[in-house]
Amino acid sequence: MIIDKLSNAAHNPVYPQVIRHALQAIIANEPLQLANGKYPIEGELIYFSVFDGKTKRLEEQRPELHARYIDVHIVLEGEEIIGAAPVEQQQQPDGEFDEQSDIGFFTGMGSESLIKLLPGDLTILFPGELHRPMATLNTPAALRKIVAKIDVSLLSR
Repeated sequence: MIIDKLSNAAHNPVYPQVIRHALQAIIANEPLQLANGKYPIEGELIYFSVFDGKTKRLEEQRPELHARYIDVHIVLEGEEIIGAAPVEQQQQPDGEFDEQSDIGFFTGMGSESLIKLLPGDLTILFPGELHRPMATLNTPAALRKIVAKIDVSLLSR
């Protein structure tokens, strides 16, 4: 897991090139001006979605994880809390893993860390990192964000 600012992360030489490439492409598309929708960078290998939603109380959000894609959550407007935890804490799957959508849900979070994201902030979650996005500790509110997906196989390029 990485927590950073979009403007910093896009040029941080410590991050893998494929992550910097995806972030630079997002910036080049002027994300604040984009309509809701899916935007390909490299087809299904790297893409991002812009959407408007509403946060829910943290305890109402289902823990999830991915196996194929690295998730990059970028807040454009509003405030988001993302709960994150290692998956090795005896959490129980809540249904079958959906390989086509690359998502599995769980019950319980174990020892959870909270990430607070404001406009311009991002967090990068790697496959197998359990998380609860779109959350708040206060009153649910509007949230505009980007979720980018990067196929983890690209890290070995």
